[in-house]
Amino acid sequence: MICNDEEVLWAWLASGGLTPLEIRSLMAMDPDPAHLITDCQQDRGAFMEVPLSSRIRETLKRNAAPRKMADTAMLMAQHGIHIVTIMDEKYPERLRPLPDAPAILFIQGNMDSLAGPTAAMVGSRNASYAGLTATRRISETLSRAGIRIISGLAYGIDAAAHEGCLKGESPTISVLGCGLDQDYPAENAGLRKRILDSGGLIISEYAPGEKPLGWHFPFRNRIISGLGDCLIVMEARTRSGSMTTVQHALNQGKDVFVYPGDPTSPRSEGNHQLIREGAIYFTTAEDVMEDMQWLDKTRNVGQNIPGNQEEDPSLSQGEKQLMDQLNRGEQSFDQLCIALGFSAAQLNATLSMLQIRGLVQALPGKIYQKISPADF
Repeated sequence: MICNDEEVLWAWLASGGLTPLEIRSLMAMDPDPAHLITDCQQDRGAFMEVPLSSRIRETLKRNAAPRKMADTAMLMAQHGIHIVTIMDEKYPERLRPLPDAPAILFIQGNMDSLAGPTAAMVGSRNASYAGLTATRRISETLSRAGIRIISGLAYGIDAAAHEGCLKGESPTISVLGCGLDQDYPAENAGLRKRILDSGGLIISEYAPGEKPLGWHFPFRNRIISGLGDCLIVMEARTRSGSMTTVQHALNQGKDVFVYPGDPTSPRSEGNHQLIREGAIYFTTAEDVMEDMQWLDKTRNVGQNIPGNQEEDPSLSQGEKQLMDQLNRGEQSFDQLCIALGFSAAQLNATLSMLQIRGLVQALPGKIYQKISPADF
């Protein structure tokens, strides 16, 4: 799918170095990006009402040049980048209440992957073997229970969190600190492709062409914590990006779960400080699910934990696969096609049989859900 002209105009507005509040102020005065770019070029309208530095005004004017706009459109088309603004219905609801909510999000992949319970997982780039192993194990178990894992695609704990989720049943979501046309870190390009191929999502508030500058990452961490229903800290030094994510999570009113780690290792010194200060100590994924009351939500969570699955022996293999997929909650026709690898005709036939048998219900917009006994 090719990006549209409006998306390119919003990308222009995101390219000038404005704060989220400044962008939202401009949007509130005029929600049409075509008007905004004209106002900017002619120093009128909303751009005279919102106080902006001369540097930002000049940057936006340069970026409005036809050649620059064409380059942005080309990058977005080449990399499959689309835009969701805070005015859109598809904008992530978890981010809307944040005082510094990003006004414009660049996305690759499936926005529906955010539908369902989520946990943000963070930790050291220079992680220990034990920390990486524990992260993969906990992330996989959460994923099998229907929990989507949010992280930052960095080396170490971030990558292990995504990898564990991919081994489970749920999509994983990555938030980058650069434009989505940038492969950063380059060594995780293969992991990024696997995230997208499995129906996951890559997000950034930075326009195409934006480099991975150091100050971007502490700021983007508020999105990682904001998208999570809770934050899980696996390994963290006392002075680290993970600890900034903790502060964002606390400001957002999120529960913070901390894995104990090796008390003699500097990699876990932040963990033990947080535990002393009252963070939630945990050692297993089940600890997190119990405290978050996810174990009781049988439709979206818990169905894929060993021992929870009740399988009808009369179902065909394809029907069992589809029912397993719907154990994670409502999903669209396209999501099911991607997740199961079915053709449209095969999926239509399988859904029809399960609807006839009263096991699956069709909702408006080609959304499907499993019918539990409690629904009767």
